[in-house]
Amino acid sequence: MKRISPVLQKIIKHRITKYLVEDEVVMNWSILKKCILMLTLGCGVHLTWLGWDIFVLFNPEYWQYVQLERVHTQVILNSSFLVILLALIYPCYKFQGNPLVERYLPYLAVGTFVISLCRDAYVVGVISPVATTSYVCLIMVGLVLFHRRLVYSMLIPASLFLGGCAYLSFSQQLPYSPLFNIQDKHFYNAFWLFSMLYFIVPILAVCMVLFEILLSQWRHREELIKQLSQIDPLTNLFNRRSINQCLDQLNATAVPHYALVLLDLDHFKKINDLYGHHKGDETLVEVSAVLSQQLRESDVVGRFGGEEFILVLKNTSLEKAKQVAERCRSAIQQLQMMSDEGEPIPVTASFGIAISKAELRPQQLLSQADQALYQAKAGGRNRVKAYAEPVTAQMQVS
Repeated sequence: MKRISPVLQKIIKHRITKYLVEDEVVMNWSILKKCILMLTLGCGVHLTWLGWDIFVLFNPEYWQYVQLERVHTQVILNSSFLVILLALIYPCYKFQGNPLVERYLPYLAVGTFVISLCRDAYVVGVISPVATTSYVCLIMVGLVLFHRRLVYSMLIPASLFLGGCAYLSFSQQLPYSPLFNIQDKHFYNAFWLFSMLYFIVPILAVCMVLFEILLSQWRHREELIKQLSQIDPLTNLFNRRSINQCLDQLNATAVPHYALVLLDLDHFKKINDLYGHHKGDETLVEVSAVLSQQLRESDVVGRFGGEEFILVLKNTSLEKAKQVAERCRSAIQQLQMMSDEGEPIPVTASFGIAISKAELRPQQLLSQADQALYQAKAGGRNRVKAYAEPVTAQMQVS
């Protein structure tokens, strides 16, 4: 038999992951689509029941362990519920998007499913492993898929019914597990044990698969939220919050000789005023791409706010930081930005550099880089200045 190639396996895995996790199947479904899933699971439950009923009826050696009349009744009831649940799938599919149907049909669909499960729980014993497992799984799946009002409107009556049956069974007013003809010591009866496993394993398997899908989607959402909180949406660079966290981490780990480079686009307000904010945004995106191309993988680049960017150059001396900043300045100046009318848009930036010291906190280092940036602005813009250089010009910044 020919094996699937590793490339094809990777493609299939990627597509499955994208469908189940990134597209958030199930979580983003409409309520009627979720009802279809619930009804399908209900049909699976009753098909499982019918399989057990038929197996018992065709194997007389097991008749001694069951109430045969109730098994015949189970065949009729399971078949009836199966037909009803299948019939309810059609309106759930047909009337998706209809507000009135979406408001009331879920109560009918989920209610029918719950009634059928409550009846099955009674005949096998309301505190049997099957009943308790189904009850817990039903609550968990319901709370994940549907809104609370729908879940609790089904959960409360079902709990009262099962609790009442349990009380009446213990007070010997109702037979416990009327389907089985086993008086006591159920766990010592092999047929009863295998019957419980027969019903429990599919329920647990389906719920585990469903919860694994939902948990993967939640993790994916958390990762997206984390990225959104750390990334500037326009430039896809780290935002101010992420940069501050990076600086705090560098300060905590005592990384030696890192440089902070603050840069500010010159006369950026004029670009917005003369050529439109869309050209201003386009300029920011192009500058962010240029900065990312000029840095090492270990370096960090972020948008610090407005037209201001920041570079964190790890294990970098002052001379090396000047070289990097000058390279970035030159690359920004060479950008060929054009207006909507085809007019060239000049883009330049001013840079301020500060070098870390053991006694300096991140905010103090930022302040030094900011002062150096003001020096570059006051000195005529489109230049690189380091904090160590003396301030000789009156600092006036537009």
